[in-house]
Amino acid sequence: MTNFRDLLLLPFKILQRIFSPEPVFTEIAIPVPQPLGLTNLPDNIYFDVHTNFTPAQVQLLRDTISGVLQYWAVHMSQRWAGGTNTGVSQLAACANTYATRNLEPIWHQGPPITNGAMATNVAMNQLTRMIRDNGFRRAPRARITPRSTGTVFATTAISQNTIPLSFSVNMANFQRPDVNAAIRQGSIFHAFLHRAGFYDPKTSTYFISEAPMCVIRGYQPKVPGFNDANFYNFFD
Repeated sequence: MTNFRDLLLLPFKILQRIFSPEPVFTEIAIPVPQPLGLTNLPDNIYFDVHTNFTPAQVQLLRDTISGVLQYWAVHMSQRWAGGTNTGVSQLAACANTYATRNLEPIWHQGPPITNGAMATNVAMNQLTRMIRDNGFRRAPRARITPRSTGTVFATTAISQNTIPLSFSVNMANFQRPDVNAAIRQGSIFHAFLHRAGFYDPKTSTYFISEAPMCVIRGYQPKVPGFNDANFYNFFD
């Protein structure tokens, strides 16, 4: 039975619920790998993840982002090439073979970017900047929010500075049984390229499609019967 004290406290509890609602986001930290030759990196990057995601879904997002960071780290290490900084990574070589259009991010000023390898280096340099800005808390907080259409969506950033790594995810597609880790990593990598300033359309020869497809194929060349267009619905 409710006592008199509980009745007196009820209006206060209602107001507390209104003005101090349950948190909508929970912060997660994801370790940053340390590529060869690259210094001044944070230990982690951070995301505020919407509480509508289940713990299993949060873990899937965490694992996928970690996978994307590994691709970034491998690229940076291979490009460092023992200190020469002239190496061509597997990712850059793959993108160079297939990407010929929209090679420059929207904010780019300077000499033209003329091939897929150059575009990959620019993209990964910008991802390095975003990792630093996120991990050292210089950029606005990055958020991962749910959506009901597409797969992984991020807007195209129009500048280089303090860009949050925010994106939204349709878990109905992202965690489908027929979607493997490489497809999920390619999908989030595509979103990060938007945050790095690259833009669509999602079709062959365009850098923002070809670079994530290199991730999905594990850097392997295209072969007959492997239709890239079947994967573009994972790029929003």
